[in-house]
Amino acid sequence: MKVLMLSHSDGGGGAGRASYRLLRALDDSGVDASMRVDFKNTDDPRVQGSTAPGRDALRRARITIEEVPAYLARFPQPRLFSPGLVSGISTHAINQSDADVVNLQWINFGFLSVKRIGAITKPLTWNMHDMWAFTGGLNYDSDGPDARWRTGFASRQTGAGQWWDVDRWVWRRKVKHWKRPITLIASSSWMASLAKESELTSTWPVAVIPNPVDVHIYQPGSQEAARNSLGIPQDVSLVLAFFPRNLGDPRKGFDLFVETLERLAQSTQRAERPVHIAIAGHDTPPTGATIAGLPTHWLGYLDDTAAISAYRAADVMVVPSRQDNSPQAATEALACGTPVVAFNVSGLPDFIDHQSTGYLATAFETHDLASGIERILASADVQQSMSTSARQRAESQWSYRAVGSAHAELFAQVIEDFKRR
Repeated sequence: MKVLMLSHSDGGGGAGRASYRLLRALDDSGVDASMRVDFKNTDDPRVQGSTAPGRDALRRARITIEEVPAYLARFPQPRLFSPGLVSGISTHAINQSDADVVNLQWINFGFLSVKRIGAITKPLTWNMHDMWAFTGGLNYDSDGPDARWRTGFASRQTGAGQWWDVDRWVWRRKVKHWKRPITLIASSSWMASLAKESELTSTWPVAVIPNPVDVHIYQPGSQEAARNSLGIPQDVSLVLAFFPRNLGDPRKGFDLFVETLERLAQSTQRAERPVHIAIAGHDTPPTGATIAGLPTHWLGYLDDTAAISAYRAADVMVVPSRQDNSPQAATEALACGTPVVAFNVSGLPDFIDHQSTGYLATAFETHDLASGIERILASADVQQSMSTSARQRAESQWSYRAVGSAHAELFAQVIEDFKRR
């Protein structure tokens, strides 16, 4: 079985990293897989990027073109909107390849257009790294009961200054060009349930398979050595969080994290060990951000080696997202034996077993999130028990072998079903 994966990149952002990990997981499971990308980060020969003259300028041009509709419609965040207008790869190249099945990953930023997705004639699967497969143009949209993608954008948009319903326009193009069902792969049951509730994809097959983690690299290790490497004191309780470049993204909940730490600072004033905070993804605090007076270590961008040290150094990891599919920082931390505290929302319950591998707080109640952190920090026995359970779950559910084998079985079934049509 030959699998052709299509992805904007094989690294950099979370979707690119997850895509490349799946490529390696498939290889571990004996699957002949290759990947075509728009932006190549690795030197892996299985990954093929563009070799065309001026490819960087062309890629930037395509990304710019993709932003134009949202700007014209006065959409508030154009870079979070993907109209799927242009492509960096031809349908002919895909259909004439020797692949038995095509696997889409994150294909926005002008890598694969709505029209060309519909023109793929081979058996087709799609790992959903966000909601774009079943919404209009938004990569992440509301998941509430009144979300317009649930009803095919039957209702009109609201919002000052938006004279063009660009979301509905993208939706209608998807309906026009996507004439046959695509087998969707969700990394969380939350994402799978949303796909089944969308008018566009409600009849499409959906499988739930988590993203893989290299458990041979992401594994427990010496907390003392990890803290020494990061310059963090040994005699403190360390709370870790990862945040993207844009701390103002409400989905990631930085404001909720700050509010949680204000509550934690009050409740741990007399704790046996002082509480320190470590924040990855930023090397300096944002203007106006204060972290409740708690000593804070701004770790900056971390490569895999430094990220593993951060997970090992921490006593607890916090994921304060309002909406998240399957954050790799959570599964990586759990693979390293670090308990994770988060709100009981979106895809997070798939990865955090409440009171076993971490703590799931009532949605957006920061006092409960702070309580979960405090409970873990207050007991070495609880930390050890959760650490052991977290590691066992990572090995059984998110290893390359487990995830690669699950994908291989699904791909084989998709190929067989395609032959029977």
